[in-house]
Amino acid sequence: MSAHSDLARELFKQGYNCSQSVFAAFCDETGLDTETALKIASSFGGGMGRLREVCGAVTGMFMVAGMKYGYTDASDNKAKTEHYRLIQDLAKQFEKENGSIICRELLGISIKYDNPLSEARNENYYRKRPCAELVEQAARMLDEYILSKRMEEKTMIKIAVASENEMVTEHFGHCANFNVFEVENNQIIKSESIPNPGHKPGFLPNFLNDMGVNVIISGGMGSGAIDIFNEKGIEVIVGASGNAKEAVEAYLQGTLKSTGSVCHEHQHHDKCGK
Repeated sequence: MSAHSDLARELFKQGYNCSQSVFAAFCDETGLDTETALKIASSFGGGMGRLREVCGAVTGMFMVAGMKYGYTDASDNKAKTEHYRLIQDLAKQFEKENGSIICRELLGISIKYDNPLSEARNENYYRKRPCAELVEQAARMLDEYILSKRMEEKTMIKIAVASENEMVTEHFGHCANFNVFEVENNQIIKSESIPNPGHKPGFLPNFLNDMGVNVIISGGMGSGAIDIFNEKGIEVIVGASGNAKEAVEAYLQGTLKSTGSVCHEHQHHDKCGK
């Protein structure tokens, strides 16, 4: 049980549909006000407007996931894939616990297009329907995922260093390789050297984003590349020098700070990775 699952069950008992109950229970996570959340989810009860298709508790769960982890860049195939994987994982978990994600199958009825007239909510209704338990369960699944995601974000990061072999390079875009370090609980657990795949405007920031990089360290970098990294939510550390691994260790210890230095030399020729 969790605060969200308790609230989802309570909302359902108040008469809201299954999708509304789950979606509105997470307003503190989605940033929506309750009235807006209830309106958005109002069409999805009863398996999509009592069509008895995908369970409303499941669609409510999906909408919360979309609000928190959805993508907005139509060209970001990595984000699309990751989000669809999350949705499928949530669906599989719900199906594993209940045998289906389809409303009519969960209710044990054969009718596909049900009467649009909503049934009276009384003791008999709650006794014969598993819906209150299903909204509670969907909210619990979401809480478990959100917690695990937060723990993962706190403990695991990937840091790339623009390098010339083992040393931090001055020019991001024309580095020989990227030394990439995977960090868990503030400790380096894995490292690899990735050859620079080629330099053209805007390519490298997107390349590193697709690799899952959270932090980029370099001696210098053009403003265009910095802007793209900022848009992607990737932290940029410039002004670094010396051994790449030592630079990462200094970052983890909190002693490596970005100078904010932008490469102005050759700026118009994109030599620092715009």
